[in-house]
Amino acid sequence: MKRFFSAMAVMLFSAVLCFGELAAQSSDLEAPRSPKRYRVTNVEQLLPNARILVRRPWSWLIGAQYGLGLKEGEKLLIVAGRMDPLVVQALAIAAQEMGVTTDVIARNLGATLTRPIRENINYEDFDPTNYMAVRGLISRVVPSWLASMIEDYDMVLGFQARGTHYGQVGKNLNIRSSSIDWSRAEQLASAAVSYPDELLEMIAVKTWQRYIYGTTIHVTDPLGTDLTFTLDDTNRERFKETRGMSTYGEHALDRPIAHEVHPDTEPYLSATPDANGVMVTQQVGLIPTIRLYVENGAVNRVEGGGVAGENIKTALERFKNIQFPGYYPGPGIGWMEEIALGTNPKVGPAGPIRRRSGMLHMAFGTDRFNRVSDEVPTLPSNHRDMNFFYYPTFEVDGVPLVDRGHLTVLDDPEVRRAAAKYGDPDELLREDWIPEFEEPGGRVIFPPYEND
Repeated sequence: MKRFFSAMAVMLFSAVLCFGELAAQSSDLEAPRSPKRYRVTNVEQLLPNARILVRRPWSWLIGAQYGLGLKEGEKLLIVAGRMDPLVVQALAIAAQEMGVTTDVIARNLGATLTRPIRENINYEDFDPTNYMAVRGLISRVVPSWLASMIEDYDMVLGFQARGTHYGQVGKNLNIRSSSIDWSRAEQLASAAVSYPDELLEMIAVKTWQRYIYGTTIHVTDPLGTDLTFTLDDTNRERFKETRGMSTYGEHALDRPIAHEVHPDTEPYLSATPDANGVMVTQQVGLIPTIRLYVENGAVNRVEGGGVAGENIKTALERFKNIQFPGYYPGPGIGWMEEIALGTNPKVGPAGPIRRRSGMLHMAFGTDRFNRVSDEVPTLPSNHRDMNFFYYPTFEVDGVPLVDRGHLTVLDDPEVRRAAAKYGDPDELLREDWIPEFEEPGGRVIFPPYEND
């Protein structure tokens, strides 16, 4: 019995010590704040940003805004299965206003009301082998039902083509295609959508160049994340081949490549993957605390996470002897294949949260290489996203690129000069949303709507 109480005392002391350390680390963090939230109830609230979106140039530049690049006389097809009906209506009106013929198809009408967005995915039952199905219409191969109709259009919105030519589909690869991150009404209405293109592009490019040309990256946060990895010339050359070619059609690294949301790279592409440490997250409070231990570039041990943690363990065990195609340096699906940073300071509680500047997004699995291949994959797609939301610090060669949740590029003198062309730099470069948690690292408290 004495041993029992001694053990309990040690456990209690350890818990108090950890909480004390976390509280001490958090004492100098920026206080929570949030922009006012207004529930969108009519299409007129969305039309200003919808008009920006349809006219904005179409680009795969990382961190840049989604743009459809529509021109008078073109034809647009909206695949509406994963979009809020008000969003579909606003985009169709905005396109038609500029003389664009617009058709809408709802492959699954029920999905317009029950779309599985990141904020309400059931992470406990999430199966990484079904990742592509959860995310919606994202594929290397155009579904047969869609392929039969897209040849009549110039732009397909709601289908994101992945292959040797990002975003280009059709028999002659002359049809633009894109998914949309602003698929919920509140997202399309947000200030993040109307943020100045020049400014956001500069922020994204500067973030990318400081990241991709770095050598040693060290990631920490108050919850206990502590991960280090290096990038080398092998990584950069492979990245040019797999992502540069598919994004820009050339082996280039001067612009962010390969992902539509945020600058990211893939540690497993290095000559010798050396990501080591631990990642700790609660997925914004959607799952119990999970610790993912990484050794030599791959997740090799999982602690906690409730049902989600058990799910990951099962998947790691299931595929531990399978060698996936591409540059994966060994069998299994634990490879760290995405470490990314958000760049938009005006993303608020409506999300998508991984776009918010300073937001750290990591993923492991064996999906990335297949996404730049036109071949139909012969193995299940494995990719597990992890969002790190509690004031991360992201150092590149010892210099913070993200400092306790704040993207330091926002303080760059050149960025501030560019911001001055559009208004008050302090306001334009201020991160609108500093999340509030129920407890250190716990569930995010989303502010109420002002018009409810």
